[in-house]
Amino acid sequence: MIDLTVDSGSDILIPGMVARNRAVHGDLVVIEIIAKSDWLSPSGNIHEPSVEIGDGDKIKTPKTNTSSILPTGKVVGILQRNWREYVACFSQDEETGRGDKKAGKVLVIPWDYRIPKIRISTRQIDSLQDHRILVRIDSWEVDSMYPNGHFVRSLGKIGDLETEVASILVENDLRVPPFSEAQLKELPIDTEQYPWKMTDEEIECRRDLRESHLIFSIDPKGCEDVDDTLSVRRLSNGNLELGVHIADVTYFVRPGSLTDIEAQNRSTTVYLADRRYDMLPAVLSSNLCSLISGVDRYAVSVIWELTSDYEVINTWYGRTVIRSQYKLFYELAQAVHDGIVDAEIVRNIPELHNLWGEELEIRLNELKDSIDMLMMVARGLKTRRVASGALELESVEVQVQLSETKSVENLNPKQSLEIHDTIAECMIFANHWVAKKITETFPNKALLRHHPLPKDEQFGNLRSCAASLGFKINTNSNKQLAESLDLCVDDNDPVVNKLLRSLATQAMSNAAYFCTGCLARDQFFHYGLALDVYTHFTSPIRRYADVIVHRQLLAAVGNKHEVKSKLPTSTHLDEISQHINKKHRSSQYAQRESQELFQCLYFRGRGTEDENCIVDAVIFQLRDNGVFTFIPRYGIKGPVYLRNKDGLVVHISNEDDIEWTGGDLIKHDTYVEVNSILGQQKYHLLQHITVKLSLQDSWAHASSLRLELYSNKPQRKEQDSMNDVAKQQKASMIEEVSMEAVEKRLQLESYDLGDNFTSLKQQYGQSTNSMYTLFEELKENS
Repeated sequence: MIDLTVDSGSDILIPGMVARNRAVHGDLVVIEIIAKSDWLSPSGNIHEPSVEIGDGDKIKTPKTNTSSILPTGKVVGILQRNWREYVACFSQDEETGRGDKKAGKVLVIPWDYRIPKIRISTRQIDSLQDHRILVRIDSWEVDSMYPNGHFVRSLGKIGDLETEVASILVENDLRVPPFSEAQLKELPIDTEQYPWKMTDEEIECRRDLRESHLIFSIDPKGCEDVDDTLSVRRLSNGNLELGVHIADVTYFVRPGSLTDIEAQNRSTTVYLADRRYDMLPAVLSSNLCSLISGVDRYAVSVIWELTSDYEVINTWYGRTVIRSQYKLFYELAQAVHDGIVDAEIVRNIPELHNLWGEELEIRLNELKDSIDMLMMVARGLKTRRVASGALELESVEVQVQLSETKSVENLNPKQSLEIHDTIAECMIFANHWVAKKITETFPNKALLRHHPLPKDEQFGNLRSCAASLGFKINTNSNKQLAESLDLCVDDNDPVVNKLLRSLATQAMSNAAYFCTGCLARDQFFHYGLALDVYTHFTSPIRRYADVIVHRQLLAAVGNKHEVKSKLPTSTHLDEISQHINKKHRSSQYAQRESQELFQCLYFRGRGTEDENCIVDAVIFQLRDNGVFTFIPRYGIKGPVYLRNKDGLVVHISNEDDIEWTGGDLIKHDTYVEVNSILGQQKYHLLQHITVKLSLQDSWAHASSLRLELYSNKPQRKEQDSMNDVAKQQKASMIEEVSMEAVEKRLQLESYDLGDNFTSLKQQYGQSTNSMYTLFEELKENS
């Protein structure tokens, strides 16, 4: 080995298949750093995905910029193979799929570009030619260019929605089989014949809030697994009382039970674009643990007494019995707060349906007062936290409503952002105070969530974009970053601030769970939220980390059901946290890929002159052969080439005619300059251009969208905010594609839709639940 005192935090460039030395993505390897004089720079070009895969040294690049040279090395040993099942398919090209077909030997192409072709033995080539299949690697001989493997099973025909979704799950190592009979037998029964009931003995052990507190929930439309409810009231001494009441999952899921083991293995509910896969069986997630209105439920509560300036003077933690009085969605709660009270509002609050006259007015005023007070408290809490440096970052949330019932639409032009922030702030407050309690009680084995400091070099693109409009980004602290982002406002272009916040999100380090006994105390902080300690407590129905935290909190306050000795040790908790982190990342990747799948299916078959395919885009990154753009209408990011594969550069005439001609492309700090024989043109950061969207189909891999330059002028038909338009368009995409997939499947099976459309959608894998990512994750998944 050559000792070059390389920073352990630095990336190491491994250029090409030879240097990888039969290592496969995911393997644990030993790397030798080569002589410094031979180090390489990553390419500054935009690359097609295929140039990154493994049949040659295609990613090897010359040393073009000494400031971007990376330590370069080669694999000299493989400590641990981490082979798994891979999604693959047979090649359409006889030459590419060369092999001895008489002997059943053939090369298959993995879905993942990073995995080399795999030689398998099978005699089912003809029947599976148009299928995605699962294969496993068995060995990789020293003198062989490709690893050997075997066929496992077929996932279905290429292009079918269910096949592509299954591929996404497999590639992200997400196993979501139906819950077993043994697991379901552990759970309570709740049917009309055998209804589940609370016991008097259990109620006596809890604080009963059913009559004393007005408790309600506010969630996205279509949400069935209601984790959290809230209460707020003014006390007789003039102080405020805020309560956060969370589903008591740990009452039903005991440590070491089959349900607990399965929940730990899954670690999270997986939300895809059109469906979800629950961490817990439906009898818990959608029923007994869900804090639906009008029903008595067990909860774990945190209740604070606050002064008029929102100082905490008393905190109570413990198990409770609650009865939520209202189940609201964001738009509805915002409308009530704004004083929009009419028949449409009442129609969307089932709890008010049987009330009339004065009684109805009293209940509505009572609800409005609670929402108003809650929003006032949340604003106060947020002001205190932002003063400490909390970041307001940007993310595009996709919310899909597939219910066939009518609902309140567009009640508020703010799209209920204030309500989102209110609920998020209350959840953040609860998570912070629970983290303080369990850390004080279990200093070496509490489960917390850490958001480390971002690397300064990650802010390069953000600084460049801001500088292009004369703004300056200060990244010396989270407070200074937040303050500088607040100043990056272009009155003529509302997209600018949102896009800069999105770039700030990309620059962040990843938040992760950890055991307090395995990290230095000064590293416990959460950078993005500006908190010294933080955890996840508010969503135990969909996150296993919260289940652990509930057990730790209840043990900390001396609850009789929780024995401290039964909590995981520091070493065990560290292993669990690493597993949860892995599953959480996999779930995020799968969610993103499923959204991209629906985007591709939506654009399939659309002509390039379709008005949905000609859209406005904003340049946010410059490369040596093009630019990266963001499309506000769809929330899509992608490359636009200014130099093609033949080396020609783009030129646009005054009539917006595009020509590819000889010339040079020069990248500067804030713009790309195109010098062709027809003249000079520039493309600046944060410049609006018009792009044409088309589908780039792939047989072996995931299809993608191609963005092509249509005009160097903006096309800004929409004046709505970036997030709102993206949400609406993505929701429309997903609903349209889902309906088409169901209809196609039904036609193939010769079914008659009749009056059973909803049940048939469920039969064929189409969930009626909305895909949503709770607001607090948007603030901390940076």
